[in-house]
Amino acid sequence: MKKTLLSLCLTCLLTTPAIAQIVQPEWQSQYAIGKNKLAPHTYIWPYANADAAGEGNYEQSPYYMSLNGKWKFHWVKNPDHRPKDFYKPSFYTGGWADIDVPGNWERQGYGTAIYVNETYEFDDPLFNLKKNPPLVPYAENEVGSYRRMFTVPTDWKDRRIVICCEGVISFYYIWVNGHMLGYNQGSKTPAEWDITDYVQAGENIVALEVYRWSAGSYLECQDMWRLSGIERDVYLYSTPRQFIADYKVTSSLDKKEYKEGFFGLDVTVEGSATGVSTLAYSLEDTAGKTILQNEIPIKNRGLSNSIIFDEQSLPGVKRWSAEHPNLYTLILTLKDDAGHITHLTGCKVGFRTSEIKDGRFCINGVPILIKGANRHEHSQLGRTVSKELMEEDIRLMKQHNLNTVRNSHYPTHPYWYQLCDRYGLYVIDEANIESHGMGYGPASLAKDSTWLPAHMDRTQRMYERAKNHPGIVIWSLGNEAGNGINFERTYDWMKSVETTRPIQYERAEQNYNTDIYCRMYRSVEELLAYARQTEPKVYRPFIMTEYLHAMGNSGGGLKEYMDVFETEPIVQGGCIWDWVDQSFREIDADGRWYWTYGGDYGPKNVPSFGNFCCNGLVNAVREPHPHLLEVKKAYQYIKTTLIDKSNLTLSIKNWYDFTNLNAYTLHWQVVGDHGKVITDGTRRVDAAPHTTVEVTLGAVRLPSDVREAYLNLSWTSVDAAPFINTDYEVAYDQFVLSGNKNYRAPETKLSGKVEMNIDPATGALHSYIYNGKELLVSPVTLSLYRPVTDNDNREKVGGAKAWKKAGLDQLTQRALTVKTSTRSGRAEVELLNVRGEKVGTASFIYTLKKNGELDIQTHFVPDTTVITSLARVGLTFEMPDAYNQVSYLGRGEHETYMDRNQSGKIGIYHADVERMFHYYVRPQATGNRTDVRWMQLADEAGEGLAFRSDASFQFSVIPFTDENLDAATHINQLRREGVVTVHLDAAQAGVGTATCGPGVLPQYRVPVQDYTFRFTIRPLK
Repeated sequence: MKKTLLSLCLTCLLTTPAIAQIVQPEWQSQYAIGKNKLAPHTYIWPYANADAAGEGNYEQSPYYMSLNGKWKFHWVKNPDHRPKDFYKPSFYTGGWADIDVPGNWERQGYGTAIYVNETYEFDDPLFNLKKNPPLVPYAENEVGSYRRMFTVPTDWKDRRIVICCEGVISFYYIWVNGHMLGYNQGSKTPAEWDITDYVQAGENIVALEVYRWSAGSYLECQDMWRLSGIERDVYLYSTPRQFIADYKVTSSLDKKEYKEGFFGLDVTVEGSATGVSTLAYSLEDTAGKTILQNEIPIKNRGLSNSIIFDEQSLPGVKRWSAEHPNLYTLILTLKDDAGHITHLTGCKVGFRTSEIKDGRFCINGVPILIKGANRHEHSQLGRTVSKELMEEDIRLMKQHNLNTVRNSHYPTHPYWYQLCDRYGLYVIDEANIESHGMGYGPASLAKDSTWLPAHMDRTQRMYERAKNHPGIVIWSLGNEAGNGINFERTYDWMKSVETTRPIQYERAEQNYNTDIYCRMYRSVEELLAYARQTEPKVYRPFIMTEYLHAMGNSGGGLKEYMDVFETEPIVQGGCIWDWVDQSFREIDADGRWYWTYGGDYGPKNVPSFGNFCCNGLVNAVREPHPHLLEVKKAYQYIKTTLIDKSNLTLSIKNWYDFTNLNAYTLHWQVVGDHGKVITDGTRRVDAAPHTTVEVTLGAVRLPSDVREAYLNLSWTSVDAAPFINTDYEVAYDQFVLSGNKNYRAPETKLSGKVEMNIDPATGALHSYIYNGKELLVSPVTLSLYRPVTDNDNREKVGGAKAWKKAGLDQLTQRALTVKTSTRSGRAEVELLNVRGEKVGTASFIYTLKKNGELDIQTHFVPDTTVITSLARVGLTFEMPDAYNQVSYLGRGEHETYMDRNQSGKIGIYHADVERMFHYYVRPQATGNRTDVRWMQLADEAGEGLAFRSDASFQFSVIPFTDENLDAATHINQLRREGVVTVHLDAAQAGVGTATCGPGVLPQYRVPVQDYTFRFTIRPLK
């Protein structure tokens, strides 16, 4: 009896895991990465002819059928309530809604768009789950059921037919005509099934059952909106029964002179055929001339044949680079035993090398700087991005001097790679692996070998689909997922198949499984420390995967980064985080538009990381933020130093890697501070890549009526290129030339009467009247605070926490003494916070001159026991909003701050107050201008006020109050109250990148010390 009982117990123990596996659905298993999927391969879209293949427009092929468009759709919150038999042809969907494919269902009225950053959105009480891989919520797991009809073209009869789903998140089952094809987990690479045996003449039905979450969600914990559904194209394509199944192109250069090209081609042909087939290729140059060709008969060896063509050399090949994206066209043809073409496909080919050489990352043997940005796929549809929007992305990147894009954090739509090949962007292609929510310690999925098949599948599918693109110069194993056995094995596999490109992984740090040291958000000091590291010896370049976190009003300190990139050979740049704000445009109940971010959808307790998804150089509809202009300036390839002001001698450095400066025209002019051109000219400069030349423009005599002048240098292309016309400025520099420092422009005598009033309670200028018209809405008071930026909120040194702790956001002035006369006044005041604590003292000296000018001299003394950090030191007041025309001499024409003003050229600019304001996703300080000599604020009649100082100053004018701007969390909360807010600053802090990375550098902070400054105010006639 005991023996029988023991046997029964053992049987139960042995069978329990099997039973659990049967009960557990596939979408709860890390092993269920796919069923019946075709092996990953490069795209082998069939074309009608060689011309069509050369154009790469596969969607127009007669052997391609898009299934995009309207699908029938049913959505449930709980998998148990899904229509289980919906895939059967007999199931009636007449009562179902329509949904657009591709497009995430949360953007079409179903479920909740959730934004979190490092965590799993389902690891939350709202979904009754604590993270426990591979398990995800069950009862709360939404399911979308998709169905549509299609008819196979009659000329596809007797051909092989494949269905491809380019991207479906997160897990799905797929059926055709009621037959289950299989399932897939992994949302960012294509999954394909052979449906030849399951389609019929006439109507056919395809059905997908899509789950919001699955075990695969544990590897898709990227900093992005967590959305669901069919988000990329679904289509059919047809090949003959014997077909080109895969091919790998080798298009490299000799490693000595980098001038001779080497072409190799490996092709896999699958399927059976009668007789002896022939596989041929031809390689054509840009003129359509065939420069290489070969063909090999196929002796059928079963259903799979591997054909390796002999390597060929091409002396004097046109090399591919981001500067010169020279492409050749490869045409592959499979012919039957009668010589008829049965399968024709191909791709663009670029000859280039990508390697680590002597510790530096090199393209075509030349060390380059990575001037890049990270790019998420984002649009108002969710993560479905149209071709037109992709083209806009690459246009803006090329126009702003970017040469690299990191596909963060997953392989992207196939059209994006075509664009990068065609127009010239270096691509870092990244596997769809991020398990950030598990941390980097013992719980990291990188260390759990049961997750190795999933890691490997995602890595292999990334590589195989995109291996032939010349634009891809670096492979990335994933992002923020810790390091361990799984990334060691994926690195080993990549090195076994990839001999022409480096592989990187940020979390590997200085371990063996990365060819590039690619830490993110390192400070300048850390970059320098790595460059000088001796133990262990540095043998890898440092290229930051992410830096200069562009959240809100940000991007400060880029100049300091570029100084390191350009002086430390082993530090070779990085990719800015990131390209596009991941925000959605909505309309509120009152008809006001605004940008949304995390927490704006669903219940109040929905998991959220706020507006941390809004870090773009452009907004969600691809309108540039001001900091993109700073990037263009910092990334420009032509940089000049003025080494002799008397004879205007320039030292010009050509930072291009493969382009002589004679491809550009130098336009130069000297402009006086009165706005008139004193002299100008053009030059052609001959300078090889990476060389420096001197150019002398000659002495220029400045007229006596300018205090200073500006030497402006501008470079334009001699020949037009895609996105870059011959009048487009690709680089510029400016230098200030001293003129007659004693010159003062004559001022028109005021005909009207000026009156001023000083408030005896606050010591502030309370009223300023010209010709009986009051020009002030609020008093002129001392200002030490600004509406906080996203970076201010995260500053580790000073910033918003310190400002608010000291009460700088709610200061009041209390007069200690006020003395006034008809034309002057003096006030001694103390500054109090909202708690009544004194934070400092100030004195104001008011002098009304005979010509009507009012001179205000301010002396500020902070109490350093209370104030530890300052946002600004200056004056602020409000004027009626009729005074909305702004003119100034200073850096423009866009917004600048002390640590982000290299892109602003000093000149005379005219704008209106609305244009001075930039609509960041979350309202914050904006509109500042630096290095200002004078500013005017006028109404349409030209009346108003002029401001100047005896030192350069900063100013801003915005159409909202500071209080409203500081309190608003969304744009639609901004209210126009009939005023404009003016700030005149003697000093203001930079913006830094503290949301993720270094804060404001010390040299761009406002020292907590005594300040004395003077502004002169004069009515405009």
